[in-house]
Amino acid sequence: GAGTAPEPSMQYLVKKAQAAGITVLGYSSTADGQRPISQVEADVRNYASWYGVISIFLDRVSGKSGQFSYYKKIADYIHAAHPGDQVWLNPGVYPDQDYMSIGDVVLVFEGTYAQYLTVRVPGWASDYPASSFLHTIYATPKSALVSALHTAQQRGAGHIYVTDLVGSNPYQGLPSYWSTEDADATAGCPGSA
Repeated sequence: GAGTAPEPSMQYLVKKAQAAGITVLGYSSTADGQRPISQVEADVRNYASWYGVISIFLDRVSGKSGQFSYYKKIADYIHAAHPGDQVWLNPGVYPDQDYMSIGDVVLVFEGTYAQYLTVRVPGWASDYPASSFLHTIYATPKSALVSALHTAQQRGAGHIYVTDLVGSNPYQGLPSYWSTEDADATAGCPGSA
């Protein structure tokens, strides 16, 4: 979440990123639908007040139909508080289709490259633009980078992050091949191997 008080170094970095045209997302865990909504709403208010950040990445989203109303309440609160913002959801798998009505971007795959090779995309996914989907693939060797980018494109992912990092936190740094990944993804995955 946003923490208990603003951090000046983060305020500086957020302003710098926003000045460069980068959309910064606030992070809030929902603990798989178990965190009190009031705590998530407090994160939303604090990100806006302390950092000028109005778009939110909701992590640990259950994606199950029985908890849809919980997530709808949160998304409705975020959109009412900050019209024009974005709500990103992270169930890490394809959720119940209703979630597509509340997430501007939904992270529908989060796992290793080996797991990614066996993912089945539900038929309903083709009803949505690629910009609605994010795939995050870790433990991907450099030799599989182009394949991972092409597969994500074929599976309708408008947002993709591939890394060679592994372990309990594969987000602790950028992949060793970041410049290649950035260039390929920006160019629309041209496939130069």
